[in-house]
Amino acid sequence: MKVLALNSSPRGKDQSKTELLLDSLVEGMRSANADVEVVNLRAKKIKYCIGCYTCWTKTPGVCVFKDDMSRELFPKFQEADLAVFATPLYHFGINAQLKAFIERTLPAIEPFIIEHNGKAAHPLRGRHPLIVALSVAGFPEHSIFDQMSSHLRYIYKGGLIAEIYRPAAESMLQPGFEKIRADILDAVKQAGVEIAQTFKVSDDTMKRIKQPVGDFKTMCELANTTWQAYIDAGVTPKEAMEKNAIKK
Repeated sequence: MKVLALNSSPRGKDQSKTELLLDSLVEGMRSANADVEVVNLRAKKIKYCIGCYTCWTKTPGVCVFKDDMSRELFPKFQEADLAVFATPLYHFGINAQLKAFIERTLPAIEPFIIEHNGKAAHPLRGRHPLIVALSVAGFPEHSIFDQMSSHLRYIYKGGLIAEIYRPAAESMLQPGFEKIRADILDAVKQAGVEIAQTFKVSDDTMKRIKQPVGDFKTMCELANTTWQAYIDAGVTPKEAMEKNAIKK
């Protein structure tokens, strides 16, 4: 299996929970002999789609822009058997980097309108990879991902074969949760194995990924205390980590 794993988090490895989970997923896929390439979208130049429809009329299947998307990423996307969309939850949906990528895949479909399961649709121009969604959020309830899930399911329908969502991602990294964190990451790794072998994630593995991390009251108190400490010190979370500005 050829996999293109797209990490849309703007944060680096030491701060990104998206990347933390993605690393485990990729490790599992590779252990099951999948050929996985990881691409950090923050390092790529992807222009916004301008809706000119050049890719539908004048140069079918080819975007008018000549950037990292058209030269590198879109060809890799079309060649992949599976694409992983890894994104932090921003305003209850995918973030801008991933949204720009998805909009620039417009050349993958044709302009003609057809009927599909009673609804209007555009036919695919050619090959299209299956999709796995992965995301993290700070809030503790899993329903925080409902809008993202609905959006991606509407776009990709049966082509969206797995959704791996981890709430309370910040709390997962706090002291005292090492055992739970290790089990969650191991479960994400197992999900990678299962996807590479069966194109789905088992219920048992998903249950481990979704397991609660502490209770709501404790999570809120910890989060609010931490944010107040950042505010009092006049630093961002990244600055606090780099400069050890917050004394515990």
